[in-house]
Amino acid sequence: MGKQFRRIAVLSITGAVVAGGAGTAYAAMSSSGPAYRLASVTSANVTAALHVVGTLTPVQQADVAFSASGSVAAVAVKPGQHVTAGQTLGWLDTTSLKADLTAAQSTLANANLRVANDTASQNTATTTSATSAASQSASRSASPPTSSLRPLQQAVLSAQRQADGALAQAQTALGQAEQACASPPSPRPTTTPTVTATKTATATATKTATATATKTVTATVTATASPTDTGPTHPAPASAPAPATCADATQRVLDAETAALQAQQALSGRLAALNQALSRAAAAASTSSGGGGRGGGIGGGGSSGPAGPVSAAQLAADQASADAAAAQVTVAQQNIAEASVVSPISGTVVTVSVTPGSSTGAGSTAFVVAGLDSYQVVTAVPVTDMPQLKVGQRVSVQPDGVSTPLTGSVVSIGLMPITNVSPTSYAVTIGLTEQPSGLHAGGFANVTITTARGSGVSVPTSAVHNSGHVATVIVYAGGKTHVTRVTVGTKGPVMTRITSGLKIGQQVVLADLSQPLPTNNLTNQFSGPRGGPGLSWRTGVIIGPG
Repeated sequence: MGKQFRRIAVLSITGAVVAGGAGTAYAAMSSSGPAYRLASVTSANVTAALHVVGTLTPVQQADVAFSASGSVAAVAVKPGQHVTAGQTLGWLDTTSLKADLTAAQSTLANANLRVANDTASQNTATTTSATSAASQSASRSASPPTSSLRPLQQAVLSAQRQADGALAQAQTALGQAEQACASPPSPRPTTTPTVTATKTATATATKTATATATKTVTATVTATASPTDTGPTHPAPASAPAPATCADATQRVLDAETAALQAQQALSGRLAALNQALSRAAAAASTSSGGGGRGGGIGGGGSSGPAGPVSAAQLAADQASADAAAAQVTVAQQNIAEASVVSPISGTVVTVSVTPGSSTGAGSTAFVVAGLDSYQVVTAVPVTDMPQLKVGQRVSVQPDGVSTPLTGSVVSIGLMPITNVSPTSYAVTIGLTEQPSGLHAGGFANVTITTARGSGVSVPTSAVHNSGHVATVIVYAGGKTHVTRVTVGTKGPVMTRITSGLKIGQQVVLADLSQPLPTNNLTNQFSGPRGGPGLSWRTGVIIGPG
């Protein structure tokens, strides 16, 4: 008995308060030994829950931005005003936008002229060499023959356009993937998840002849998830924005890059064919002139001359510049057409960040519109608790200022960790089954997520001791105690379900009543579940394993 006493002498007594409150604990005392606080092994229903704090956010919210930079001509709404989907919020002064369009059209005209001069240079050189050869043989008509380069030139120009378009699609897909796979913002009142209605258009030209003209409009997307936990049926909670799928966006990038690579390979073949034809033309011209005069190689100028016609690579590069210029024209035309912005959703204007006469940048949020008649809760869950969560779990929400708890369910779980949050946490969105008055955007709420339910053999949670993946309880029988290894099922704040190791009717030890209460000495420690070394409550002297 002395050894057993030393093993359990430093057990925590805090669990006795919980178990005693449940009406399961009683004292067993021996005339020659310690007194124990005991609890009976019973059959009980056990519920496990996760308690966090969340933020109320509108289910629908849109950040609206102008697609181009410019001066704001007028603002048609003010904060607090209700708007409908498609209603105009404001518009830009189009004077500078029209000037941009004129400049883009001029650049396109010059680029097309360079392409025309390139093909004329090549055609002239080939026609000249062919005519010279025909004159020397005196076996052909005196009229100049038609250039055989034109089909090859058209093939190069067409392949370059296809390569430019494929590269533009790859760039667009990459931008969409970056947004879909980006880390979500911290779920705070100032960074509530939004549905963006920003319109953008870009045009670029690179050494690889990239030309893009993209226009993306992300509309309001909602998804509804109903509780899947067993139990009474509940109404479907308010819908929440469906997160973009990072895996799908990444696959689209891979597909677009594959198409771009195939287009570049096709372009290389067309360039090689045209280069061979130009080399043969240059060689023919050199032979007909006795090694002098025009020819001698393929030059890089814009017209035929002593250096020869322009190369196939130069023709492709000039066509790429023309494609980029055409993209700029498209952008400028879109900017004029979209000088005014409209609300993508029906709701209330929350903020207006521009005024008439002020300047705004492309993509900068000018208006925020939210549907204030439907809310959800966004919270951050530490990574250590993530294995307990799944979509559909039932939730109880107690918002500040609301007397009655609201019901809901988990509708989405973030795939990427929240930035600038420690410890590492993930955003969890909770849909509400009811929308009472008194809810406000940015308000806080206490959230209880039911993560598991179970029934069967159970003991007070304080009776279970964990060491790594091993769980044990101390069983009391016949005036003696012994450590028993158990398998834990559902673990609740008061009771824990035991799936193996115990039987109903057995008694387990909660605390040794003969031990003094712990002090606030920071060196005080409990002994291990198997009676391992520990520290005395008052003296700090190490107690051996017995």
